[in-house]
Amino acid sequence: MKNLVRSILNEVYQQQNKPDLIKECTIAAVRLDDTVVLAKNRDRGYKARVEIIHEIVNNVEMVYWRDIDTDWSEGMNEFGIGIVNSSLMVAQDEKEGKGVEKERKVDDKTKDKTEKKRFAADGGKIRKALTYKTLPKVIKSIISYRGEDKKDVGLKGETIVSNNENIYIVEMTAKHSPIIKKLKSDSKIVVRTNHGIYQKSAGYTRGRKRKSSVTRMELAKKHLESVKKDIDVIDAMKKKYKKDPFLNPYRTKNMYHMQTTGQIMMNLDKKLVVVRMDNDMGEFVGIQTKLPKDYKAKIKIRVEGEKTHDKGKKLPT
Repeated sequence: MKNLVRSILNEVYQQQNKPDLIKECTIAAVRLDDTVVLAKNRDRGYKARVEIIHEIVNNVEMVYWRDIDTDWSEGMNEFGIGIVNSSLMVAQDEKEGKGVEKERKVDDKTKDKTEKKRFAADGGKIRKALTYKTLPKVIKSIISYRGEDKKDVGLKGETIVSNNENIYIVEMTAKHSPIIKKLKSDSKIVVRTNHGIYQKSAGYTRGRKRKSSVTRMELAKKHLESVKKDIDVIDAMKKKYKKDPFLNPYRTKNMYHMQTTGQIMMNLDKKLVVVRMDNDMGEFVGIQTKLPKDYKAKIKIRVEGEKTHDKGKKLPT
């Protein structure tokens, strides 16, 4: 693994001046008695329109949720390998939302349904990594795949990649070489937000956004300690713990206009993907099933509606 990291070090540094878009999120991996669960609260500065894709690529079945405006994707494959990611590149934190809204206005005027500009190149990197059958190959792809433009090397940010036995954390930015850590077998939980753990200068380093990143991570870790079932993971990550909505793992309306648009949960043993969309900030578009006729799917999908919070109470849908 060390040789693999060294081999792409120069390529990573070539990207050090390239800006990225903010993807403020809370991601987690939790070991339960019978499985590993991956989960994510996805935060955005716009109302996210999301679909689920169920397909076979390179003879590997996979399920992932996809932001239809930006092409961001995350999910799992038939070998029980799942990937979730949170950004550490915190420049231009409003650019993505403004870009999405601009493209939507163009669509509304022209009624043009063709592919528009996509803002999340890393979505394709995650889909590529899911085409591999083993964790070492998935991790190698995460840190070295160049993407469609052949220039942008590796999946940036905090990435948790896992199967039902082993959990890995990959920390990488355009200014930092990849650091890969395996979670100890006796460790139950790992949570990441938007500040570097191994590389202290990565992500938010000061101010209110740093406070939010640290608080969200600590709250999620504390309350995930008591979960017993897979669905408890996103339930715990949904609860309101602080009066200030910007400090909660699941963020509602706040002065920074960065709110949770939905949640994804993956049970890597049962090969189950659950997607919940926030009623206010998320829109579920549908499921695209691209499997061959008479093919028996190995991955199950469940889509749930979500109730938002107001003063600690759930609102009716």
